[in-house]
Amino acid sequence: MSLKVAILMIHLLTLLVRELGGLCDSLEKGMIVTFSLSITGLLDSRWASTGHFPLTNLYESLIFLPWALYILHTISKIQNSKNDLSTITTPSTILMRGFATLGLLN
Repeated sequence: MSLKVAILMIHLLTLLVRELGGLCDSLEKGMIVTFSLSITGLLDSRWASTGHFPLTNLYESLIFLPWALYILHTISKIQNSKNDLSTITTPSTILMRGFATLGLLN
């Protein structure tokens, strides 16, 4: 009887680990989509308010470049399960967004 219980517990733990892994993947995808859509809206509103494509000064460039890197990250994640490009794009994007929002560009 205890062997059956142990096998059942191992099976349930394996199922739980697989489900948690899938949840983390969907959370990551949701965060990437949310970030991409919010930055796209920011760039569109900036383009509409200024009347030109948002690449004319350093702030606009530092907003556009992480957005482009996230698009590359998403495309590479769809095409490649290893996603080696994310080791470059993710820290670069975080550093550029941090520098753009520090307020040193005024």
